[in-house]
Amino acid sequence: MQVLLDENVCDVVAGTVAEAIAACATLAQAQGRLIVDVHVDGTRWSEQQLDSSDRQTATAEIVELTTADPSQLVLQTFDDAAEALTDADELQHEAAELLQSDQRTICMDKLGEALSIWLTVQQAIVKGSQVVGLKLDDITVEGTPIVTSITRLNEQLQMMRTALEQEDQIALADALLYEFPDVVREWRGILQHLRTMLEQETE
Repeated sequence: MQVLLDENVCDVVAGTVAEAIAACATLAQAQGRLIVDVHVDGTRWSEQQLDSSDRQTATAEIVELTTADPSQLVLQTFDDAAEALTDADELQHEAAELLQSDQRTICMDKLGEALSIWLTVQQAIVKGSQVVGLKLDDITVEGTPIVTSITRLNEQLQMMRTALEQEDQIALADALLYEFPDVVREWRGILQHLRTMLEQETE
């Protein structure tokens, strides 16, 4: 099996794809980098394939791995999350207008997309911070601990789900129009604060 790390032949002993990934991950870590892409015999492996138990026995002719600087990777993740919040804001506004015009089915589709974005943003912040060693428990933004903001967001999203289940369209429309824009602004601020902290640490 030939193993390439950032297009360079990697002198590691590996009988399976899993062994090749593990060996190169150790080398990358020693250089302060992370593996971000894996191609097996020319095919990019998805996250599902990488997490599958099949990789423990899978073999290949060529395994190609690409690394990235963790800080730059997380900065990009934070930027992507901030852009995603713009989409969530628009979806929530559209959902409120649909509720007011009694188009509940389409509204639920919009809200489902918005909830998915919020989940992705939370994961980006939590996992990204872990990668670069930012301790969310110790970070405060504009006087509010981030962990408090996370708890409050979860409560607000649960409120959204409850209002949907109870078909309380007035309360839900009001929340979407008058409360969630502030939530979006708060989380944009959190992402910017984390981004600034990370940039300062990498200077």
